[in-house]
Amino acid sequence: MAAVLLLDQISKVLIVANLDLNEWVTWIDPVLKVTHAHNYRGIFSLSFGPQWLYIILPMVAVGFVIYLLLRPQPKFVTVLLGLILGGGFGNFIDRVRLGYVIDWISMGVRTWRWATYNIADSSIVIAVIILLITEFFFTRPKKKDEPEEADLEAEKP
Repeated sequence: MAAVLLLDQISKVLIVANLDLNEWVTWIDPVLKVTHAHNYRGIFSLSFGPQWLYIILPMVAVGFVIYLLLRPQPKFVTVLLGLILGGGFGNFIDRVRLGYVIDWISMGVRTWRWATYNIADSSIVIAVIILLITEFFFTRPKKKDEPEEADLEAEKP
């Protein structure tokens, strides 16, 4: 979590210090460009309601992730939840401090561009995708009478 939060905040400081708002720099033509953008909306720059929702909903999501982290989890899941939490805090800090989120990574081909994003966004999206793949394809369903993994850990001497 700390690594994502630190990388996210440092990258945003560097972007603000080196690029004017809406200025573009091409890194890998035409796939990867760097820009300085302000996102006043929600995820993927989608608008889903009044501005206060953009603060309340991430707080609820961060609270839910903290709740999950307080429960026994496999180490791999704990790492993924940490990535989600670091990304959530990174964007939350921007939203509270600035009223918007600083985005700077732009990927696409020619005129087709994905929504501009940042390290916090990519950390959240990648961790959620891996978590969903793990849950749907690599976790076997528990039988009713099968003890939880946490119960098995508690029984060990």
